[in-house]
Amino acid sequence: MTTTPRSGTISWVDLSTPDVDDACRFYRDLLGWELALSSTPMGDYWVATVDGRDVAGLMAQSAESIGQPATWTVFVWCEQLDATLEQIGSAGGQTLVPPFEIPGGARVAVVADPGGAMFALISGGPEPGEYFSSDVGGVAWAELMTRQIDVSVTFYREVFGWSVATSDSGGTPYNVFSLDGVEVAGMIETPRTFRPTYRRRGRCTSSSTHVGLPRSVHELGGQVLLSSTPTPMGPFAVVSDRQGAVFQLMELQGE
Repeated sequence: MTTTPRSGTISWVDLSTPDVDDACRFYRDLLGWELALSSTPMGDYWVATVDGRDVAGLMAQSAESIGQPATWTVFVWCEQLDATLEQIGSAGGQTLVPPFEIPGGARVAVVADPGGAMFALISGGPEPGEYFSSDVGGVAWAELMTRQIDVSVTFYREVFGWSVATSDSGGTPYNVFSLDGVEVAGMIETPRTFRPTYRRRGRCTSSSTHVGLPRSVHELGGQVLLSSTPTPMGPFAVVSDRQGAVFQLMELQGE
């Protein structure tokens, strides 16, 4: 039986980049993604799949975004987009891009939390299924790095009803958001060398350069920003693609 997802479910990630053709080649070679082109009123949109499962989207930056850095964006599903935007404003966030319709009947808006972390809301269209995956090349997790932990906890609790639990494994407090008892995202204080951002998390091995994937990040022209680091979930590394879009690679423990 299919259950209706509740507002606050992470349902998608996509990349806005100045060179989408180059990005498609990078992620295909690194993660083994298969990519299919879809023409939309907003321009060409590439959908990446792993073993027939949709995992991410890629598109060229809009004319208004030219000159901005390449960015991965997390999409949070909500039942009532306009009402959620009001909640975001009341909780100290802001709307960066007002709602617009995308192919398939869904509506999307781009917003920011009080600390400036950007994400997108999506409502309507096909209801999302379970999104996170342990498949190699799949999206396994979403995480916020911020210097405003307490403010962020209050914001996401008020907007999405997320609860938070904090652990101190490895000496660094790590916060896990949950919705109805299901873990939906993580949050950690921003290290001095990183800016606040949402980041896509894939999978890797303990090597930060080869990462157990078809080809290494370095070989493909990307950068390793944080070498392989152990965690209770498994080792991870922070990397960027050739256009500078930051994401994480992770090997899930026991996989």
